Amino acid sequence: MKRLAILISLAGIVDSAYLLLGEIVPCPTGTCASISVFSLPQYTPALLGLLWFALSFIIFTRKVPVVVLQFWRFSGVAGASFLGTYALLNNYYCPLCFAAYIFGIVIILISEREFDY
Repeated sequence: MKRLAILISLAGIVDSAYLLLGEIVPCPTGTCASISVFSLPQYTPALLGLLWFALSFIIFTRKVPVVVLQFWRFSGVAGASFLGTYALLNNYYCPLCFAAYIFGIVIILISEREFDY
């Protein structure tokens, strides 16, 4: 299961990096515009996602303190829940964004099974 989590983490890194570069790289579906959350810069959600998936890669390849694991889990659930709800309420349907949310939730579920501390 750790290998699957590492592969999904890498997919999340690629997905988030693609969304971060969304202003430069053309979107294949035409619906991959940056999401604007409150008054934050439009790249903020993609940047935070990229950092979160990078941390998930570290979590599954090295031993980390329990507090880091718990913070990572909480921030992943909170971020995916908030951004997913925000996107739905604002009629913003970006398939790559929703893929990142799903990747994150799946990785968190795998971490619940893999780490018993």
